[in-house]
Amino acid sequence: MFLTIIVAVILPFLLGIGIWHSGPQYVIEALDSEMGRDVHTVVVPIHDYELVVSRDPLNIRTVLVSHSADWDLSEHRTASWEPMLGHGIFTSRGERWKQSRALIRPQFATDQINDFRMYERHVQQLFAAIDRHHDGTHISGWTRAFDLQPLLYNFALDVMTEMLYGYSVHSQNPSERVDLPVISGHEPPDRENIGRHMDAGKAWIETRGALWKYRWLLPSQQFFKHCAAIHNYADWFVQLRLQQGDKYLENLQQQGGQPNRDRYVLVHELAKMTQDPVELRSQTLNALTAGRDTTAALIGWIVYFLARHPVVAKKLRREVVDLFGPYVSGQPSGIEFRQVRDSLPYMNAVINETLRMAPVVPLNDRVSLRDTVLPRGGGPKRDQPVFVPAGTQILIPIYALAQRPDIWGPDAGVFRPERWIEDGGCKPGFEFIPFGGGGRQCLGQQLARLKSAYLIVRFLQRYDDIANAEVPPDAPVKFHHTIENRSGSVRTDTNKTLKGHKLLVIAPWEAPVGFVEKLAAEFPDLQVDYHVHGRSATPPSTTSVSDETWRDVTILLTFATLPTPEQAPKLQYVQLMSAGANHVLDKPLFKDTEVTFCTANGVHGPQISEWIISTYLAFEHRLPSYLEHQKEGRWNKGDMYTIEDAADKTIGILGYGSIGRQTARVASAMGMKVHAYTLHPRPTPESRRDRGWTPPGLGDPEGTIPTKWFSGGTEKELHAFLGSGLDLLVIATPLTGRTQHLLSTAEFDVLARGDSGGGSSSSRKRKTFVSNIARGPVVDTDALLRALEKGLIRGAALDVTDPEPLPDGHPLWSAPNAIVTPHVSGSSTRYSERVLAILEVNLGRLAEGGEFFNHVDRREGY
Repeated sequence: MFLTIIVAVILPFLLGIGIWHSGPQYVIEALDSEMGRDVHTVVVPIHDYELVVSRDPLNIRTVLVSHSADWDLSEHRTASWEPMLGHGIFTSRGERWKQSRALIRPQFATDQINDFRMYERHVQQLFAAIDRHHDGTHISGWTRAFDLQPLLYNFALDVMTEMLYGYSVHSQNPSERVDLPVISGHEPPDRENIGRHMDAGKAWIETRGALWKYRWLLPSQQFFKHCAAIHNYADWFVQLRLQQGDKYLENLQQQGGQPNRDRYVLVHELAKMTQDPVELRSQTLNALTAGRDTTAALIGWIVYFLARHPVVAKKLRREVVDLFGPYVSGQPSGIEFRQVRDSLPYMNAVINETLRMAPVVPLNDRVSLRDTVLPRGGGPKRDQPVFVPAGTQILIPIYALAQRPDIWGPDAGVFRPERWIEDGGCKPGFEFIPFGGGGRQCLGQQLARLKSAYLIVRFLQRYDDIANAEVPPDAPVKFHHTIENRSGSVRTDTNKTLKGHKLLVIAPWEAPVGFVEKLAAEFPDLQVDYHVHGRSATPPSTTSVSDETWRDVTILLTFATLPTPEQAPKLQYVQLMSAGANHVLDKPLFKDTEVTFCTANGVHGPQISEWIISTYLAFEHRLPSYLEHQKEGRWNKGDMYTIEDAADKTIGILGYGSIGRQTARVASAMGMKVHAYTLHPRPTPESRRDRGWTPPGLGDPEGTIPTKWFSGGTEKELHAFLGSGLDLLVIATPLTGRTQHLLSTAEFDVLARGDSGGGSSSSRKRKTFVSNIARGPVVDTDALLRALEKGLIRGAALDVTDPEPLPDGHPLWSAPNAIVTPHVSGSSTRYSERVLAILEVNLGRLAEGGEFFNHVDRREGY
């Protein structure tokens, strides 16, 4: 599987100073151009005060370690963040900070941050979110290009809320959320929007910080609304813990098989030391902000650099796969903490190089509490001490420090992880402090590294390659640091336009809520005209749409209502709501024009596969007979010793398209062997991949499920497939001139023998059950009746017949061992959702000039 992404990584600026668009690079450029490359400490006059900027490791060590008592966070920084986070490890100063650090430290102990089972649950939700972008818009298994950053932010938020409160917010997949207990007098928290409130609040903090001591000029009503929502979220869990006391862990939903008594939940542990609800709220929110954002930033930058450096990505993937093997869906990772920590040297090098190139704390600051001295920066040679008056702020540009060529070499601006391994490895001191240094060094750095390494391991196990979607792909890296830490590079071809296009929808159902608005947001130039014709079995005529409407239509979504070429002269693309196209093959619009037709192939896989398997199991488990016995009030167990289960049986799928692939997925989960048949040969792994649309996470996209693959258009090749020992034959081929009566007398005889020629029926104890969900005329009805009556096949499940609808008195109604349904196997309440998903993707392809998928081949007729 492959992944195409646009990476944007978010992290709070951690300062009340805003340098827009490319802050770290700006600092380097300003120092180099204004003062010179060998100047590393400067004093910058700003209005009515002076600011010291230093990228000198000796000065930084002095501020953070040797003379740290002379320095602390500025009051401006604390005042900027305090309304949202309160007083905690992130915002406090002096003794209050020491108390906060002591309270929080146990959360980041090794045995609290190595819960890989918890990480894996949220990794799987991240993969499911990524799969929603694997929608067939790119061939060869690639996803479409998309922005990975929000998903990484969700991942980090989900992990941290579970660690801190015991209840994950499940922002990646809200359906996973558990019902919260009722607390008298307290409304349930707004779990849906907590991430949005945090992001909006930080954006306000950045602006307040940029205004510095003049932040009081800024209207803050919206800021305080976001702060209130964040406080309400944390307060609810605090109140729940205070009310439940020591039973808080017992009442949590058990996750991943881990007993609740063994879980470490920060709010629970903190409440053992303080019952102050404001203190509990502040401490947990400080930890949430720091833990969420550092991890999201680090993972995002790692993926970003891997996408830009494919050689590094391949080398790292080789290390991962050699140690852990490839990704196996549905199986535990089996990855252990010590393996990630000690057995991935190149992974550690990649993480270090990422932190050097894009530190998650790109800028730091302190303010002098008293008159003090920096050891270097003064004098003609800039090697003398510098006097710093009390109240002076120092800005520490960590990114600029990590880009000094005199420290890191002439390739300091190049992403090269090997520098951390070669020649004994790079072991810097205060030249490399991505998480800060000294007493206020980030407690969560090991958590961020560990979560990032685990996710990247699973990422590289699952995805073969990552592509950079920025344009041009080798553009200089830009660092955008306002209140966030992310790539400032942009993809310039993301604006899709369908200017001049008009979409006409003729559907039997109302538009789903928000669908038209979603199209308008994605394609603002597209006109949409939605017609509902009701649920009549007969499609509406073209006269139900005015000639004036038809005249401007360029895109049509319909089941079977087609205009003449003269009615719709501008029509370019028809999206059918049916999986087959046989009903349009003789229409002038299809025969006599170059209009693109696409089917809804893929929408039926889930529900039809369920029909196939359920009717087969109903037959094998005698459910029709037992239902009749129930009506008669009879308790009859006479057939119980003849019931066979599906394990180790063989299913043959004639037509291995989207329905067949999903059927194979379900059948293989039941322990059945799968034989696939396609018209065209599929000799290579690449040729066996699915090129059509499939609901994310379903089907057999790589074509790896079948144990045997048959193909060909001759009778001999078809008979080889039918004679391969099939217990269940699924007919899922499209109806074309070539497939009319594809199964007739000779084919049922082959099924009866169980081989491709010559064998006797007695050589095969068990006969085949036949399931037809394709089209009735694919099967010769007379030959089918003969096979049922003579016992050449075990039975049949028919959702399609010839003729159709099946008239009263037709022999199939009373045929032995037959289950007949009125062409309803494709029905599902999610049908419209899937059809519209195909339409949306193909609209994107139209806007980008790309190739449609589910495109009907006029020569093949499907």
